[in-house]
Amino acid sequence: MKSYLFVIGLVLLLSLGCASLKSVFDGEDEIPLTKVPEPALAAARDAVAGIVLTEASMEEEDGRMVYELEGTADGKEYEIEVTADGRVLEIEQDDDES
Repeated sequence: MKSYLFVIGLVLLLSLGCASLKSVFDGEDEIPLTKVPEPALAAARDAVAGIVLTEASMEEEDGRMVYELEGTADGKEYEIEVTADGRVLEIEQDDDES
């Protein structure tokens, strides 16, 4: 009986951690948009006209913090990588043709 409860507990623990496993392996941490520096948010909004930002994550690249912001504009999904001081590093658009 104890081993049965142990297995159930282990399964529950692992299922709770699965969402964050991706961030552990990718080195990315999901964060609320409110925690993204304003210069980074402004740069992302300027980079894609009319974008509505929906998600954010951050990671350290080459010794600096980089924010990956996701959002939609004109029915298309975008991922924009920006630095904390507002320099746009990359813009990716999901074409939905896969």
